[in-house]
Amino acid sequence: MRRLLLGAVLLILACEGAATLPAPSQKSPAATPTATIDVSDMMGAFPQTTFYVITGDGLRAIALLNHATRFTVETSGSVQVAAGNAQVYVADETADGTRIRWIDKVTGGILATRAEPGRKLVYTGTGNGSLVVEPTTGRVLAMFADGARRVVEAFDAYTLRPLGRRMEAGCGDRVLAAADRVVVACLAGTLVIKDTGDARIVDVGLGPLVAAAMRADGTTLVGRSDGTLAQIEAARATVEKIEPFRPGRLVADGIAAVDDHTFAVALGTSDLDVGISELRTGRRYISFPAKNVPIGGLLADGLFAYWIDGAQAKHIDLTQGFAETMTTFAGSPVRVGVPMLPGAVSPY
Repeated sequence: MRRLLLGAVLLILACEGAATLPAPSQKSPAATPTATIDVSDMMGAFPQTTFYVITGDGLRAIALLNHATRFTVETSGSVQVAAGNAQVYVADETADGTRIRWIDKVTGGILATRAEPGRKLVYTGTGNGSLVVEPTTGRVLAMFADGARRVVEAFDAYTLRPLGRRMEAGCGDRVLAAADRVVVACLAGTLVIKDTGDARIVDVGLGPLVAAAMRADGTTLVGRSDGTLAQIEAARATVEKIEPFRPGRLVADGIAAVDDHTFAVALGTSDLDVGISELRTGRRYISFPAKNVPIGGLLADGLFAYWIDGAQAKHIDLTQGFAETMTTFAGSPVRVGVPMLPGAVSPY
């Protein structure tokens, strides 16, 4: 406990130092490295982690340890980000289709590119949900719109060479993958689940959904706006209904997998400050003031949850409840009226 408290103090001090960082003098057409402060590894209390944020200037990589912008990757149109198996991918729109890129987590350089002419990813309204990494194979899964149908295509992790169709669905707003299971979530209220056999449709019994996420063990958690949740365990199709934790509204895309055993759930409440609950059967609830709910949903990875509030990127310690502003974006945080959005969280 003493070590975690010391780490938290060091993290706060690093944030204050990061606020005085100089801006880069030039912007590369692909990636713009940004000066950082060396705070080593916070004495090992916190892992090196990067929060990828979609802004009007491109995809920005924000460091957890000192909150500096490590680099910026140029993007265009609607953007999707996926992280998994220690790799990060970004997909964006081109004039005639979709471009998928594997990016170097250290420099922001482009390691591989795949163009998909005439195809568009399913629009999610946030920075993720139609691009995901399948952990068991490392393949990149992209969910394309084909009229009213959804087609999930697989791509090689390193070359982005197409590997064929992973699954199809008659509806779909989010694609999730873990533990040999792929789920296409239809926010109208059903899940299309693909294990090793044929895909099956499961009605979760909640009506319209606002959020869906999958843990690394393959457990899926979905929820409707009043905070009622439904959980489907890995390798099963039975639904467990979970009553609301407290009065409040489930934030859109406000469920995030923390680790193999835990979900973080974001609620808009009458509270004046952000706070966390105790761990409740694999769920930790984060209560937000109604006027400051996350924009574009919630992300989590290990010790922290991350979100966007206006032009600010923020995080909260899921063990002790310390919440901080990582950075406030100046310049062009908004692209064509679309708010800044969370993309992904990745080690390093």
